[in-house]
Amino acid sequence: MKTEPDLPDRPRWYGGKILVAEDNLLLGEVVCEFLRECGLAPVGPFATVEQAQAVARTAVLDGAVLDLKLGGHLCYPVCAALQARAIPFMFLTGYADLSMIPPGLKSTPIICKPFEASEMKAAIAAMLKLDARLYATAPHALRH
Repeated sequence: MKTEPDLPDRPRWYGGKILVAEDNLLLGEVVCEFLRECGLAPVGPFATVEQAQAVARTAVLDGAVLDLKLGGHLCYPVCAALQARAIPFMFLTGYADLSMIPPGLKSTPIICKPFEASEMKAAIAAMLKLDARLYATAPHALRH
């Protein structure tokens, strides 16, 4: 009988809380559902920089998926709040011109809208420093 390799991070990350900041309500719900199917717990979606920043400052979070522009405002105050707490994050954007991203955030993972499930899965796993095998046995996990 073949046994599953030891995956010590599973208890730490399964159910991890992920802030979702997306001003398109439908897409925000799609991202939240995707996270749930990955075994993660979405927090949000939040449609404004102010809402997302308030949560980023105080909530217990393991990571964040941030629309680059929320209601026409860049999400950098949310990034600063997350960085201050050493919480990893990634950008989700529909913009082709990414020159607006400042040098200090250029290494942030970016997923373009519309996203492919496999691309989002890989970015979330990288953001959280996970091995994708962690989700291999979870129901509905990352099967898009």
